[in-house]
Amino acid sequence: MAEKQMDETANPRRPCLRCLIADLPDEKALAGIIRERIEQLPPEEKVTEEERQRRLNLCRLCRHLNHGTCALCGCYVEIRAARKTMGCPDIPPKW
Repeated sequence: MAEKQMDETANPRRPCLRCLIADLPDEKALAGIIRERIEQLPPEEKVTEEERQRRLNLCRLCRHLNHGTCALCGCYVEIRAARKTMGCPDIPPKW
């Protein structure tokens, strides 16, 4: 039984729970849509690229990251992290 369980957890097709959409090879089209959406944000609504990366690095470590979305609010974390007016929905917020 333990052998079967190991095989299931080693399955390379399992969704990556702690990955961003841009990190998922099967989600290239969705990653492109998200990237376009971020690029379309007015500059005054976007955080700096350094701040966005800092936020995403914290999201990558979060137990609520689920296949590129936040399990707490349902958003795509890459879009949420790019917006100045958005914050982490966790209590306490990570960013």
